[in-house]
Amino acid sequence: MNRSSSAQQYVKKGLISQADLEFLAEFDPSPNQKYLSFIIKSYIADTSLDLLKSRIFEHHTILSRNKVIIKDIHAFRTFQQFDEYVQKLNNISSTKELKRELKKDAEIVLDTADIFIVCPYSFPASRLYGANTKWCITMANSVHFQKYYFEQFITFYFVQVRSEDIKRSLNPDLWKMAVVVYRDGRLEIYDSADHQVAGMNIRLQKFVPPDELFKALHIDGSMFIPRGIDERMADVLVYMQDDEAHELDISGANITRVPDEIGNMVQLERLTLSENKIESLPETIGLLTNLRTLFLFHNRLQSLPQSLNELQQLQWLGLTGNNMLSNKSIRELRRKLPNTRIYFD
Repeated sequence: MNRSSSAQQYVKKGLISQADLEFLAEFDPSPNQKYLSFIIKSYIADTSLDLLKSRIFEHHTILSRNKVIIKDIHAFRTFQQFDEYVQKLNNISSTKELKRELKKDAEIVLDTADIFIVCPYSFPASRLYGANTKWCITMANSVHFQKYYFEQFITFYFVQVRSEDIKRSLNPDLWKMAVVVYRDGRLEIYDSADHQVAGMNIRLQKFVPPDELFKALHIDGSMFIPRGIDERMADVLVYMQDDEAHELDISGANITRVPDEIGNMVQLERLTLSENKIESLPETIGLLTNLRTLFLFHNRLQSLPQSLNELQQLQWLGLTGNNMLSNKSIRELRRKLPNTRIYFD
């Protein structure tokens, strides 16, 4: 029996056997095996086979009844997210009720008679609040939202104009806008047709100040800031682990902590966490035994985990700009890692 090329990649990489592939394919009730890659990833993550088979069948059944908002199973980065979603569907009798649940995945920033502003924290919430636009982050496929939200740490705000007076002064495409906030605070604004209307347009080499548009809307631009960076870190690591990334750069993101899940990214060879507000590192960082470069420049580290001594492959360790670290701890680290070049003032 022919299997999808994406599923066959797991066999080629030695992650599962051909017999495993044939066995897991029986779990997929769809005619074109659209669930198979997700099933394999869940199987590799040691998901219960009975639970996996049950949830896949339940989702497919609910989908056939057109009661699902998230139709792309690959929108879920982990089986746990998928499991919770399907359980929620099983307890929800209407699409209206489901929409009420999805609204919990967003923060309403402003809600007046003139303007409504919401910050979505998930792909389903982005689709819900971004309906009737041409933004790529609201399309049926979750790829764009996942990339921007998890790889680039972008925060999205959706602005909807309610005031008829304000609408009369604007092009109809501006009645609904997306404000894109990068982790360094830079802003870009797009209309509902997905045309950039403010911020730096690289293609046109033109900068339109966002404040001019905010003034026309009678709103304060200071509310558009990066949000939920620390909260999304664990999901970021899951996302990057799925892509088997050998390099991870989370510099300048204003994160204050590193989740224990960092230890799951055993394939990492280069990790950059510079220009943040990190005060400590988890002991699980010692599980990254393939790590050759670890840059932690300009953070707020007060101590270092003992597990750093396990990183015997480490060639470069950047600690400059962490003024709370003691010279004694650095001397001890140099003794334990004699082949590592350690940068510290």
